[in-house]
Amino acid sequence: MGTLNVKDIKEMKNELEKTTKKGFGYFMKNVGMVLLLFLAIFIITNPTSITAPKEFFANFSVDSLWVILSLFIALGGFYQLSRSVQDENRKERDKENIEEYTDLLDKRKEEERLKHNTLVQERFKVGVLISNELKNLLINLDADRAAILEMHNGTNNMSGLPFIYGDMVYEEISPNVGYASDEFKNFNLAKLPFVSLHYEDKTWIGSVNEIATEDAYFAAKLRMVEVSYGAFVVLEGINGPLGFLTLFFKDEKNHPSKAKIIAELNHSSQILSTLLDKTKE
Repeated sequence: MGTLNVKDIKEMKNELEKTTKKGFGYFMKNVGMVLLLFLAIFIITNPTSITAPKEFFANFSVDSLWVILSLFIALGGFYQLSRSVQDENRKERDKENIEEYTDLLDKRKEEERLKHNTLVQERFKVGVLISNELKNLLINLDADRAAILEMHNGTNNMSGLPFIYGDMVYEEISPNVGYASDEFKNFNLAKLPFVSLHYEDKTWIGSVNEIATEDAYFAAKLRMVEVSYGAFVVLEGINGPLGFLTLFFKDEKNHPSKAKIIAELNHSSQILSTLLDKTKE
C-alpha cells in the first residue's frame, strides 16, 4: 500500500465535500438550534448566570448541570412526542381527505353512469316517435326520403374552433329508393360549401342541379342516393342548433308545391326539435 500524497488528500477532501455539501449545512443548523435551546434553558433556570455571573460560576456544581441537561432532554422528548402526534394527525387527515376525494369521484362516476343510462333509454324512447314523424312527412308529401342529420362537435383545432360533423341518425324511405345513412355518416360539414352558404337561411328548397352550381361534391353525393329535389330546415334546440330535417324526392318534377313542403317541414321541425332536445337534458 502506497503512501498518501498531497494530490490524494485533495481528492479525498473534494469527495468528502461533494458528499456532505447538501446535508452538512442542514446538520450544522440543527446543531446550532440545539445549542441555543440548551443555553436558553440554562439561563431561564439559572438567571443569576446573567445577573451575577461571577457569583454563579463560583458556586456552580456539576449537579446543576445534570438538572439542566435532564430538563433539556425532557423538553426535547416532549417536543419530539408533540411532533410525532402532529405527523400522525396530519397523515390521518391526509388519508381521510384522500378517501373523501375517492368517494366523491366514485359518486360522480356513478351519477354519470346513471345519467348515461337514462339518456340511452330516452334516446330509444324518442327514436320511435321521431321515426313516426318522419313517416308522416313521407306520406303527407309523397316524398322518397325523410331524414334527420344531427350535428356534433368531433374535435377542435389548435385555437379551439370546433370541427362540425354530421350524422344521418334517423332515416325513413319509400319503396322507390334505398337507405342513404351510410353515405352521410360522421362527415365534416365544413367541407360542404352549400351548408355554409345556406345555414343562416334556416330553410332551403330546390333541385340538385341548383346545389351543383354551389357545391358539386355535395350534389354528386345526393345523386348517388337518387336525389333530384329536396329541402331542409335547421332544427333549433334551447342551447343551439341540433341539426337538419331533410326531405328528398327522386323525381325532380313530381312533388308538392314549395309552400306546402316548407309548411310541413316547419311543423315537423318543432316536434322533432323538442324530442331531440329531451335527450340532452
